[in-house]
Amino acid sequence: MQNITDKTHIGINVRNTDIPFADLIVDGIKTIETRDKPSLSSYVGKRVAIVRTGAGVAKAIGEATIVAVEHVKDSEAFRQLEGKHYVPEGNVFDIKEGGKYLYYIKDAVRWAVPKSVGHGIISRAVFTS
Repeated sequence: MQNITDKTHIGINVRNTDIPFADLIVDGIKTIETRDKPSLSSYVGKRVAIVRTGAGVAKAIGEATIVAVEHVKDSEAFRQLEGKHYVPEGNVFDIKEGGKYLYYIKDAVRWAVPKSVGHGIISRAVFTS
């Protein structure tokens, strides 16, 4: 396998739980990805693959552009944006002490054929077939 050479050669991990967060992103429904730490800040302004984890073998299922980051520190501000990040109150990904980093996403596309990926905690290399 070799790395794909287009601009989406790096994928970020998005875990599906009882809520299909990765699928919601590539379908253009979820427009904010949330993190406890600023782990995706180096990807702001870049096009990345979306790697679905937590549902069998990890696969890159589409791509999107991360356009901005915002740090919210209180649950009220986080709850007001629930219709964009889809994290319900009490969910494992709910806001905790210290706040949440919100990564705004646009131009999401689901790929017809998922791609294989390497290993990684935050991001992974995406491979062709």
